[in-house]
Amino acid sequence: MQVIDEETHLTTHNASRQDYGDAALHKNIPMGNIRKRLVERQNAKDCDLTTRREALRNEYNDKVISGEIRPPTRIERLIATASGMDEKAATQAARRLLEKMRKSE
Repeated sequence: MQVIDEETHLTTHNASRQDYGDAALHKNIPMGNIRKRLVERQNAKDCDLTTRREALRNEYNDKVISGEIRPPTRIERLIATASGMDEKAATQAARRLLEKMRKSE
């Protein structure tokens, strides 16, 4: 049985949240028809991504129900977060929580 969370499942199927928008769209693109076409094209891509993500979410939930995959437990998520980069606040918080849980046992 594979242990994977929903967002990782979406990312492995090329439907990451980071794919929304276009980083270059805010740059000095002239106003008018060119900009309008670019914005419309990006909006269409974002709508397609939303549709794909929803279909993949349904697939993920179906696999969880059938037992093919299992979402990670709270402890598994904390361990994964705690193994991150030292300077990140989330990593430090996860390490503190795990240490507190270890001491309370």
